[in-house]
Amino acid sequence: MKFIFELYRASSKAKDIPASKKLILNSNDNWHPQQKAKFVEKLKDLSGAAAIRQDGGKTQLVKKVNTRKGKTKTKFITRLVIPRYGKSKTCTATLTVFAPSNRKSDPDNLQPTMKAIMDGFTEAGLWPDDNHEVVKYTKYQYGGLSGTKAYRLEVDIEDLTFEL
Repeated sequence: MKFIFELYRASSKAKDIPASKKLILNSNDNWHPQQKAKFVEKLKDLSGAAAIRQDGGKTQLVKKVNTRKGKTKTKFITRLVIPRYGKSKTCTATLTVFAPSNRKSDPDNLQPTMKAIMDGFTEAGLWPDDNHEVVKYTKYQYGGLSGTKAYRLEVDIEDLTFEL
């Protein structure tokens, strides 16, 4: 399965870019935890919706309740009924980063973005958990120029046909 996201740096000051597209988190960014959590939640929603659209399987509405410091937050999420991957059908994940410019880049600095995307896939039910028993490895690589002002992130989830 291939997922393509065109996003901008969350720290971008450009006013012509919608806030809903400013979601790329970099390991070198120093965000306040509450601000970072907002970006992570948006990324999870975006990737979860993409997983459900691409899988096309039967879905169900699930109530998710988070309690933190005495506050309860309830959210309803759409989730696949039958996960595509699990302990008996493992996979690998590859993040290919297409940058908007020729500046030097370090693809693995986008790990916070990839983590949020993978968590979104988990919430959507693509797999029961994104642990080492299901996702055997994650790879980061540079893919060249995006051809636009945005970063293009391609996430390839591939079946693992042999055991590592």
